Amino acid sequence: MRSQEHAGALAALSAGVIWGFLGPFVRSCEDLGVTTMQMTCLRYIVVVAVLAPLVWKRRATAVRMSLKPALLVAAMGTVGIAANSTLYFQSMTMIPLSASTVLQYLAPFVVVALSVPLFRERLGIVKAASVVAAFAGCVLCTGIVSGPGSMDMTGIALGAASGFCFAEYTLCSKELARSGHRPTEVLFYSGIVCIACLAPLCDLPSAVSVTLSSAWSAALVVALGLAMTLLPFALFNYALDRVEAGKVSIITFAEPLTATALGLMLYGEALTAEAAMGMAMIVAALVAINRCARKDEKDSN
Repeated sequence: MRSQEHAGALAALSAGVIWGFLGPFVRSCEDLGVTTMQMTCLRYIVVVAVLAPLVWKRRATAVRMSLKPALLVAAMGTVGIAANSTLYFQSMTMIPLSASTVLQYLAPFVVVALSVPLFRERLGIVKAASVVAAFAGCVLCTGIVSGPGSMDMTGIALGAASGFCFAEYTLCSKELARSGHRPTEVLFYSGIVCIACLAPLCDLPSAVSVTLSSAWSAALVVALGLAMTLLPFALFNYALDRVEAGKVSIITFAEPLTATALGLMLYGEALTAEAAMGMAMIVAALVAINRCARKDEKDSN
């Protein structure tokens, strides 16, 4: 049990780190003329295409979906994936990447709060303090406090909405994991729902034409689907099957930490005292929640 908890925590951390690289991919796709809705649709076409042989091979041992799991998958595909990705990507094109990432991380507050009544998870002082400290660290990393400047309010609203959508995805994924549904199957079927929702709305043929126009654009979309979508979501769902939903959400605060570090290394952004403090707060929160998980394991043994 202890090794499963550790593996789940490592998977959640890895997912957060990978998602931290998402911003440059979104900006690059936008430069090609691909809209945020088209990006979402294309990335899940890649995911579904890759997972289809695996799901087909396991069809004989798949857990049959009753009405409730089917509704959860439908909700994940429409709200947790289609709406979340489109809103998040659009906010990235309207406000600084760091700010959109922070707004996305309103999700852990919702997950931690709702996991108590839904999954009977304990809301200890460490968990509550960790999520607050991590979010405060994110805010400091953006530089909004010392230099707010002028921000697009629509972009802020879209980023905040994406956070609530991602919370819905996390909670539905946790419930499906508790019901014995494999992460790959959940991602496959929710991806199909996402494509069905967005394809009629986003001029998909045009997006496919742009994607196939050059080797670079094709490679970019495939990487967006595999490296930035399939891999981190598979890791995230794997983590939800082994760790409390609230703790998983807090651990994935590694995403804004990674995004900030990426900005320092790739774009030459200055490391201000404010950003350094924010990064330290996120790291402290991750360490605290990890120690809390170890203590819970020790008490349960």
